Amino acid sequence: MFGSCQGEVHEIAGHGFSAAIAEVGASLVSLRGPSGHLVRTTPADGLRPGCNGAILAPWPNRIRDGAYEFHGRTHQLPLSEPERHNAAHGLALWERWSVVESRPDGLVLCLDLVPQPGYPFAIRLEVEYELTEQGLDWTVIATNAGSDPAPYAVAGHPYLVADGGDGSTPGSVGDWRLKIPAGVYIEADPERLLPVDTRSVNGTEADFRESRRLGETPYDVALGGISRQADGKFRCELTDPQGGGVFLECGGEIGWIQVYTDDQPNGLPGRRAVAVEPMSAPADSFRSGQDLTVLAPGDIHRAWWRIGPITGGEPSGS
Repeated sequence: MFGSCQGEVHEIAGHGFSAAIAEVGASLVSLRGPSGHLVRTTPADGLRPGCNGAILAPWPNRIRDGAYEFHGRTHQLPLSEPERHNAAHGLALWERWSVVESRPDGLVLCLDLVPQPGYPFAIRLEVEYELTEQGLDWTVIATNAGSDPAPYAVAGHPYLVADGGDGSTPGSVGDWRLKIPAGVYIEADPERLLPVDTRSVNGTEADFRESRRLGETPYDVALGGISRQADGKFRCELTDPQGGGVFLECGGEIGWIQVYTDDQPNGLPGRRAVAVEPMSAPADSFRSGQDLTVLAPGDIHRAWWRIGPITGGEPSGS
């Protein structure tokens, strides 16, 4: 068990993989495959660095001024990002989730969000981690347990690593290559990181439709307009110069990917990993309504993604 800041940490293993999940934030602490680490490992003591591995619900990213209107009522959320005057990353990030099922290769945790100022809705959240032959399947299920419709969106916040390291020291992130089948990006204002416009990726540094070296460019950008496979899934890839690395495969409820390269936990210099975040809706969706889910009483929303390894020379997926 890790320090009390993260609650109890539960380990699962199977099919050549092992993972650890913390109760606080239902956070993915570590994930290893046959060739090494696939995500940045959370240190064993102290606070989790930011959102590393956590579930972001009932909204991801930011809400301008923490204020929004829903069904004729105005709501005011606490400003959890006061320096930018935003409500950031939901209400589940620092909550201690309860384990409802544990097995050698899987774990299910739950959290009941009670009605509260700014979000007067009752939402039951469940997250399931399951190791398979392909990697780690990660599913988040939200149920409206109240009597009123509720606004909802969800995201995961994994930091991926392409070189098999645990992300504890600076690596050659600039030499890693990223591929995401996204046709648009959200232009954000640099001060508050809130949406300004949605633009085509054509001719921009946000175009990752073909695998491209990250270089030294800092990224904190939401990508959408996803090109999907026939079954509705799509795949993102982060690879090293030898072609090995990690993939993130997402199901139909995921419509956006946030790419974040400014990975400096606790002020340590140097890039260590790349956040490739699956999101059901982009920033400020409670205000804009963009891809926002409205859960009627009893409605269920299920979002799914998978993290797995890419071996050098493996054909690229889309």
